[in-house]
Amino acid sequence: MKKLFVNGKKFVDETGAHIILSGINFVCKERSLNYITKCDDAVFEWFKDLGFNVIRMGLIWDGVEPSPLQYDDDYLRKIKRFVGLARENDIYVFLDMHQDLYSYKYGDGAPEWATITDGEPHIEGKMWSDAYLQSGAVMRAFDNFWTNTPAHDGIGLQDHYAKMWAHVTAFFKDCDNIIGYDLMNEPAVGSLSQEVLAELILAYAKEVLNTPEPNLAELTKLWMDQEKRFTILKNLSELTIYKKIVGSSGIAAKAYDRNILSPFFAKVAGEIRKVDTEGFIFTETNYFSNVAIQSEIGRIDQAQVYSPHGYDLVVDTDRYDAYNQQRVDYIFDTHKQVQDRLDMPVMVGEWGAFTDFDVTYELAIAIIKKFEKYLWSNTFWCYYSGMEKCKYIKALKRAYPMSTSGELLEYGYDYHSGNFNLVCQNISTSAVTVIYYPEVKYITLNDIEIEGSECDVEIKKYSRGSSGTVIIKPKNKTERLAICIKGTKKQL
Repeated sequence: MKKLFVNGKKFVDETGAHIILSGINFVCKERSLNYITKCDDAVFEWFKDLGFNVIRMGLIWDGVEPSPLQYDDDYLRKIKRFVGLARENDIYVFLDMHQDLYSYKYGDGAPEWATITDGEPHIEGKMWSDAYLQSGAVMRAFDNFWTNTPAHDGIGLQDHYAKMWAHVTAFFKDCDNIIGYDLMNEPAVGSLSQEVLAELILAYAKEVLNTPEPNLAELTKLWMDQEKRFTILKNLSELTIYKKIVGSSGIAAKAYDRNILSPFFAKVAGEIRKVDTEGFIFTETNYFSNVAIQSEIGRIDQAQVYSPHGYDLVVDTDRYDAYNQQRVDYIFDTHKQVQDRLDMPVMVGEWGAFTDFDVTYELAIAIIKKFEKYLWSNTFWCYYSGMEKCKYIKALKRAYPMSTSGELLEYGYDYHSGNFNLVCQNISTSAVTVIYYPEVKYITLNDIEIEGSECDVEIKKYSRGSSGTVIIKPKNKTERLAICIKGTKKQL
């Protein structure tokens, strides 16, 4: 597979083509399954049929290093098999060290030996993620990780983590479709979460309740009550209010980004670089940036990728009546500001997490339109058996440019008509434009209009389904190239 590189805010391949990556998360969090997803090999053929050209492949620390400095290569070989299946289907992979609530003891992630809680109790919230804010065990475990508290062998937890990543990098070094390393899923701030939550609640009391001296304990209790939380969410449906609340909060979270998270990223990247000097370093935001507290992580590597997540506050519920697209747009607009500051490509590592409701089709399209606007790459959350029947799948199967022979300026896919449009500039004859099209079997050369250059055009259908690619190779260098694929009545 072609090697990929970072060039400013975009991915490029070895020919200089501008690359867009679109795909899905693939991870098993179940310890009882040894963290290996049960699925047929044909799932990866289905991914290709959907147009996916990248997978965020999840690993679990407990699976990789069940005992200090003892790595389970059998587990890694099983993951490598999935990487190979992706390779057979022309799909790139980046490895994600996944965690939720820090440890497998509370969710997934760290092994028991690396979970130091100092005897703090674990409290489960009504929603799984509430434990980030309520569980003393989870908060203290993160605190000990961020302070690099020694494990029982005398080696610091972060040092173990970095060494573990170096081992993983070496193990997968022979996989030419692996493009990089997502250092930690949704890093949580530990006990600082109490400060961040307090900032948000006090801002809510000021902006919504107009309460000069709010009772923080009582308001926190309301937020932790799931039904009353949705009342609060409805009060946050007005975007100007939501912006004021989020914009005036997050002082503790931003300090954490600068003083704790960025140095941690640099430490882990340093160990990876001893093994792989070129693979991308995917850096995420802290957990609270998922709701638009602007991240202040720094640049720590030349081949760094900004990899934020974005969910509305109703994620992991079926309360789509409280879903607010304006809030979601604001979250991604905030990530765009961070991208502009960092000047690097964006891979939205997680979005969606939809259940099977009719409305999720339109919700998915609305977010994809944001990715089109900002020319971002993405991986949808998350593969599971049976998702092929869900309403939102039809939104994920969409036309987009996998590569362009010049710098991509804009593109868009009309789900109703099937029309696709693309504009790029500084066209090179050494690079090829490859457009994934979901119903390629129904189009002909007469349905493809090209302005700006004479081109060789090939329509290539995949072996499965009706999808495939339109391959366009310019015969001469030009300033601008515009491509239009007209949808046909048959595909609709």
